[in-house]
Amino acid sequence: MARALFHWKSTSLMACVKETTHDNSRVELPDKTRNSRVLVLGGTGRVGGSTAIALSKLCPDLRLVIGGRNREKGTAMVAKLGKNSDFVEVNIDKVESLEAALSDVDLVVHAAGPFQQAEKCSVLEAAIETKTAYVDVCDDTSYALRAKSFKERALAANVPAITSGGIYPGVSNVMAAELVRVARTESKGKPERLRFHYYTAGTGGAGPTILATSFLLLGEEVVAYSKGEKVKLKPYSGMLNIDFGKGIGKRDVYLL
Repeated sequence: MARALFHWKSTSLMACVKETTHDNSRVELPDKTRNSRVLVLGGTGRVGGSTAIALSKLCPDLRLVIGGRNREKGTAMVAKLGKNSDFVEVNIDKVESLEAALSDVDLVVHAAGPFQQAEKCSVLEAAIETKTAYVDVCDDTSYALRAKSFKERALAANVPAITSGGIYPGVSNVMAAELVRVARTESKGKPERLRFHYYTAGTGGAGPTILATSFLLLGEEVVAYSKGEKVKLKPYSGMLNIDFGKGIGKRDVYLL
């Protein structure tokens, strides 16, 4: 399903400084964090699995813990990742299960979506309670705003927390900001408008999560901004025919 995105929201990010080696495909971590344990929730899924694989290649010394409900899929992922990985069965809807999984890890990556219509930020709350660094790939405005309401609690507990670090709005924000930076560099004028569109074909292996997210978004009004004013639009409206260039060509995009 193609989508058109007309507005992005910035998020505050906290990051550790890393020293890169001559091999650009790997990152040399400081000694004190080199053997850190990272729990990837939803690690047997498309997004979480891809995250775990990327981390294992980028930082081979990290000890990865794959968190999920399906032990068979977890075992298969651990076999793919190698000796520096383990699987833990965890239910993010149960506080005891979450806190037990977080008790001996340094960072939790929350990739167990969909985030749409989630009523609580259970993983973030558990991370703050156990003093575990946190990052999620949230793509839902309501969830992101709810997560940001925990700012003071996270600061008091000295827990770094990053929300919305996924494709959208996370990477989309970075891309949009870069477009604006380049435009300002190349001309004296200030950009007044940015339209951001993307097109996806298939589910990319994400299957049920992508389908669930898409159907949930079809039931929500689109929050957009026109000249700084907040407006609400109908989902799957505002069709535009966009030329994505060679290989993809022209595609219809809609607001979601």
